[in-house]
Amino acid sequence: MIFLYRKINNFMSDKSSFLKFFFAFWVLTLACEKSFSWGGRGHHTICEAAAFLVQEKELKKFLQSRPQTMGHLCNIPDIQWRSEPGDVRTFGDPAHFIDPEIIGYTPKTIPLDLEKLKKDFTGTPNQLDTNEKIYSVPRQLGSVYWRVDQFMNILSSLKNNFSEAAVPRNKSEEQNVELVFNKTAYQFLTTAGIMGHYVADTAQPFHTTSDYDGYDSGHGGIHSYYEEALVAELDGDLLSKVLKKARTLNQPSWAKGTTLEKMKAFSIAAYDDIPKLKKLDPIIKKSELKTEKGMKIKTAATRKEPAQVIKKFEPIIITHMSRAAWMLAHLWDEAYRSAGKPILSAYKSYQYPFKVDFIFPNYDGPTEK
Repeated sequence: MIFLYRKINNFMSDKSSFLKFFFAFWVLTLACEKSFSWGGRGHHTICEAAAFLVQEKELKKFLQSRPQTMGHLCNIPDIQWRSEPGDVRTFGDPAHFIDPEIIGYTPKTIPLDLEKLKKDFTGTPNQLDTNEKIYSVPRQLGSVYWRVDQFMNILSSLKNNFSEAAVPRNKSEEQNVELVFNKTAYQFLTTAGIMGHYVADTAQPFHTTSDYDGYDSGHGGIHSYYEEALVAELDGDLLSKVLKKARTLNQPSWAKGTTLEKMKAFSIAAYDDIPKLKKLDPIIKKSELKTEKGMKIKTAATRKEPAQVIKKFEPIIITHMSRAAWMLAHLWDEAYRSAGKPILSAYKSYQYPFKVDFIFPNYDGPTEK
């Protein structure tokens, strides 16, 4: 739950109030719904659509026979990794978003040199709460840009393994999971699929701002309302609508430059749509945010039922999902070329990625606590 993580993260910086933290944890656990970006259906749809949007012929042949696998992998960070304790949550959860306002930036202005950001802002006041210090830039700011860049680098690094590995020569070798080619192809598959989760996160406008649930403007509760409750109302032709819309995109402006530059531009496109979503938000009674005895008490906005307004929201939901699918396919094509354009169609293994070992962020991890 991204809401719960951010709240606990803020309380953890206040080491003088364990009881306040514990009480807030209890309240939030009861009050928060399961609020993953796009929910399982949305993430699955985006990654499944991307499998049909890649341009590299060999890669497309490989992925079009595995759209269900890519949809499953796209949900791993939410359904598996978020159920794991300790360091997996500590270092994994912040990779789903970017909250640049806490150090005085927006998606449009934030620099992309993470090491410099760490140096410049660690130990400085949180710009949204001057009583709180920045103890970890990647964990408080969020790190979705750098997370996608990490996965792209992992995919590129597979080039040597692919170039040195012989493709399977018979059925026995095809099912040998220890064969270098099979291991490398499996790693490409799982890494690409999981990366899709973070690309999809970045297309969701409320993953690009510290006001991730709208309470600063009376729209409290809009995050899960938009990405889950409304998406659940869309009919069974969601995938075809996302694909149709994505195929109208032609080299968008946010698909230029390095991976980090692309992700920043991509997040700006999402961030710029926040006013549109708030205008559409069918509020009956605004949310409330007040402070009592040092704790923020939130009451979500009362709004119309999703079924009553889904027709108004559907175009923008389809737009955000189609952008994510297009961008993901674009990055998959790029990663495939960087990996040496291997003959992935030679991969015939029945091995299925039900679970994937957590990949720690290489820019923040247990050794940097």
